[in-house]
Amino acid sequence: MTNDLPVIALRALEPLAVDDFSKRVMQGAARVLEDRDNPLRLNLFATASRIFLEHLMGTLAPKAEVEQCWWYVAPEDTDGPTRAQRIRFCLRGGLADSFVIDELGLDPRPLEARLIRAYGALSKHVHGREETVIADANVQDREASAIVTAIGNFLTGYWDARAQLIEPISESLDSSAVDALLSETILSVDELASHHSVEDVYVHETRVEAIGATSIRYRATGIVDVVLQWGSNSDLRNGDGAESEQTFPFVCTFEVPVETPHELDYAEVGWGVDTSSWRDMFGEDEDDERFGPGGQEIDHPDLSVSPDEDDLWCGPTMPH
Repeated sequence: MTNDLPVIALRALEPLAVDDFSKRVMQGAARVLEDRDNPLRLNLFATASRIFLEHLMGTLAPKAEVEQCWWYVAPEDTDGPTRAQRIRFCLRGGLADSFVIDELGLDPRPLEARLIRAYGALSKHVHGREETVIADANVQDREASAIVTAIGNFLTGYWDARAQLIEPISESLDSSAVDALLSETILSVDELASHHSVEDVYVHETRVEAIGATSIRYRATGIVDVVLQWGSNSDLRNGDGAESEQTFPFVCTFEVPVETPHELDYAEVGWGVDTSSWRDMFGEDEDDERFGPGGQEIDHPDLSVSPDEDDLWCGPTMPH
């Protein structure tokens, strides 16, 4: 009798993958489990699962970040954080235990213990020997199911912590992002025309971008509607100026101390607006000149890359 439950359960977890590589590894692990005629099926699945978890530990719990946590104690017999410490960091970073348990309503300690046990099972199957290789497909399914369950618990805990963290302040993040874009001159837009005005700001998504050792970073993304204007208002009235309504995507980040994760009043705010679509619409001509509506020459910044963390214009700390 064929037992497809481990495969089905693993494929159901793919939407929870934290990045494209981890999703590809999960897909590869599922394909290994589908090959029930392979006597090394469980060993190969364990290897794929080990690659998956080691990738998560390296991506979500960098050594330098873990070592900055208030709870970190350097192990005597290990160079750098232990696996248990990395797992803890993945789930809660530098957040205080009392905040995670009392404010977020989560207790990740049992989950952390289960994942450590799953790591032990993986090691046994990755380093298979003649006397340890399990050939019985039904026993393989039981072992694989336990590993898939541990992975599922980990991914669910990872996303649950972030959802619980942002839920009480999601509306405040929306309004703070709007305030940030309305209260300061947007340089990347200002450089497109002699004048501009921001008409509307729409926030499409807010999320926890990182739970670090010393700070929490939230991220808001959406679009901003602007009017670009060439010439003065008098020029416009006389037919010598030009206006163009444009919409550009934006990103806005808020970084707060890990001790006060819900305090946005004095967050370090960064924002950026991606105007590359304008450059694509009015591309360079043979003389490397770019023109706006009406033929006015305008100077464009290099915006060939959408704004990410390194492209954000970090404004001053501001109250919201």
